[in-house]
Amino acid sequence: MFEPLRHKLQQTFSAQEHYDPVWERELDRGDDAGYFPHDSAVWVVHGGMSPIAAGIRALLTQALHPGALAGVAEHSDYRTDPLSRLAGTIRWIFTLTYGDTTAANAACARVARRHEPVTGRYVSGTGEERDYAANDPGLAEWVHIAFADAFLRSHEIFSGPVPQGADAYVREWAMAGELMGVANPPRSDAELRSAIAGYEARGELAGGPRVEQVVSFLKNPPLDPAVLPGYKLLFAAVVDTLPENHRRLLGLQRPALGPLPLPARLGGKAVLGVAGLALAKRGPAELAARRRLFRLGVLSDLSYPEAGMTGLDPMPGGYSHLHLRERVGSGRAAFDALAEGILTWSLHRRSGLRTRPDTPRVKLGSRVELGFGVGPARINAPCRVVRLIDETTRSGFAYGTLAGHPETGEESFAAVLESDGSVYLEIKAASRHSNRFFAMASPVAEAAQRLATRRYVAAARELAGGHQPGVQAL
Repeated sequence: MFEPLRHKLQQTFSAQEHYDPVWERELDRGDDAGYFPHDSAVWVVHGGMSPIAAGIRALLTQALHPGALAGVAEHSDYRTDPLSRLAGTIRWIFTLTYGDTTAANAACARVARRHEPVTGRYVSGTGEERDYAANDPGLAEWVHIAFADAFLRSHEIFSGPVPQGADAYVREWAMAGELMGVANPPRSDAELRSAIAGYEARGELAGGPRVEQVVSFLKNPPLDPAVLPGYKLLFAAVVDTLPENHRRLLGLQRPALGPLPLPARLGGKAVLGVAGLALAKRGPAELAARRRLFRLGVLSDLSYPEAGMTGLDPMPGGYSHLHLRERVGSGRAAFDALAEGILTWSLHRRSGLRTRPDTPRVKLGSRVELGFGVGPARINAPCRVVRLIDETTRSGFAYGTLAGHPETGEESFAAVLESDGSVYLEIKAASRHSNRFFAMASPVAEAAQRLATRRYVAAARELAGGHQPGVQAL
């Protein structure tokens, strides 16, 4: 139902006709947890849908500083190619938020290099002519403050209070300011508000013709017709959230019908709600970060403690065990084909499961949501890859269950090449019911498991070329 909208939104945010979030998925690389922990206020504020509104608010707020606005107006192609600029900003934010420290430092260095030629002169809010440089710490300070305020206020208004507190977000995100050359960024909500008030009191913020041009563009940007109506509703909601003095400088008014104010914020929340239905709860960048953290042992969201137990002999007690080997082909080519099918989720798809992985190819830490059943009886079963099997004659992976899975435990799938050339599909599982409801439905679950196993074997024969089978049930 939401697939066309999802496609349009992905095109908009990535500036790609054919969306493929390669750089986001590659944030699973790296050897540390990054600057911001997975339970940080930064992850909370930069996750979800409120950043869409925050992006609009940040652009409007940043435009109030004539120096920042001059850099955009004189050195940016935002009018002719606004989506590329948006995509570049998103890449910086997500890399800094979710990447390891090496990736985050590289992203900041890349932005600094792009800012080097951004210099010129501008007329300040007090009428003085001044030099500007995008990498100047003073100008970078305003950009950082406007960004932090926009993202924090948008989250508070459209998503609710930050669980860790507003001070935590400002304090944590100060690291981003320091990485971009800001000498002493605000470290509390009070300091953030005071810093903005200081710019206002010194007369450093101003409106004028250039601001009007930017506002006119932001009111009606060249977006896809399928996205534009929702954007306009969200723009009106963002305008409604701005401080009155900022609205006045921007030449904007709160949405109203004559003397009656319109419930613009409700419209904005509705737009973000629809976007949330169309897009995944967690984007590719956050999912990649979680894969890295799982690989590093920083984060584990498995619903059982014995990760990797399908690689043990014997497997731990307290679980129902399955160990099946079935001959499905012969020869190195059949082995390679089966291994490739396992590692690209093709075995699961061919078996009839709805398969939604966060990586097109299996990686350590990959998250996959399996779906089986129909209609109201459809069951979603989330899993995470806990082990890769990478040997000359054995190839595959094991995944473990996450919260929401009807079972608790682990299952592995491997292509096995024996010395006589026979190719086997080997499945090992250790599982138990996750709650009483599924325990009561045990006969149904066991029948479903037998059916799934038969389908796995049939799919493996297709992948391996359908040679004469021979069964060894152990």
